[in-house]
Amino acid sequence: MCTSVTSAVLRLPPIPPHYIRAAEQKQVREMTGPVSRPAGDHRSAQRIIEQSLVTRRFLDGRDHYQVGDDLKLQVGDWTNANPDPEARADAAYNLDKVLRFIDNVDDQTLHASVSRNGYIDGFSDSGYARVENSEASLLRRFSWYGYEELRNQPT
Repeated sequence: MCTSVTSAVLRLPPIPPHYIRAAEQKQVREMTGPVSRPAGDHRSAQRIIEQSLVTRRFLDGRDHYQVGDDLKLQVGDWTNANPDPEARADAAYNLDKVLRFIDNVDDQTLHASVSRNGYIDGFSDSGYARVENSEASLLRRFSWYGYEELRNQPT
């Protein structure tokens, strides 16, 4: 007697787009400044922002008002004030990497934030105040001191 056994394939749910994979975490930790998009990535700045939950939420709110100009010094200008569409797209790409990295920092380290929720937690008063030891305070430090601030953050 022969019985047929069907093997079930375990399908894991897809990784949410605001999660950051280990290889990408490593890349961000090794960055010393902004980088160009990978070869073959021809998305516009607007498209990069639209496709990123955490970046879209951050820019749609008022939280970026206080840190926006300093962030542009670190990642480049993703706004229409930058006349070069390729440079805008590279800046949006770098901003997205940084925001997703910060959103994935272990919430045991940043006690005033919830990791991997698609938001940069810790801003208050329309972005003009920050909760200490939060994703917002880490983003503020990044906007002042650059990629070195992300180097040893546990994710």
